[in-house]
Amino acid sequence: MERDELDKRVVPFARRWHVIHDIDLARLIADHARLRAVCDRLEACADALPGGISDAEADAVCSSLSAIVLSHPQEENAVIDALFARHLDDPLTATLVARMRARHLSDAVHADDILAVLRGASAPCAEAFGYMLRGFFDGCRRTMDFTELAILTLGGKRFTHAAREMLVKALSERATG
Repeated sequence: MERDELDKRVVPFARRWHVIHDIDLARLIADHARLRAVCDRLEACADALPGGISDAEADAVCSSLSAIVLSHPQEENAVIDALFARHLDDPLTATLVARMRARHLSDAVHADDILAVLRGASAPCAEAFGYMLRGFFDGCRRTMDFTELAILTLGGKRFTHAAREMLVKALSERATG
């Protein structure tokens, strides 16, 4: 802080920013792992078509999908807000945060469509359902990658070494896996 001697007021020396620790990102990375597991399960269902999905598998997938769809966007938005809400006056930050939220909304709409099929409220042909499943899990995977890349971009030099390593490791494991 610097003091303006003429006005006797405090002038901020620099914008305050939050250092991003690995603990700030741990829940987000864990949620992404959970969502990725659901995506893998949905991919297996799509691969099983047109043979169909057993009732037990449909119930299990339905349960895990609805649980993650309800909690993930709110939890992820809370992390993003905690890290970047103070910086929404920056056009890049505002744009990336808005894009992350829009992707969450799109993924939730697609998840609702899949849940309707799994619960028997809708009955598309096997090809259409396979297309829905593939669109959903591919979109979710892209959303997770986009979110992690956006956090890396917006976080810049604010990351501790451990936090940066956590994000980079998560991204690189998926790129090679």
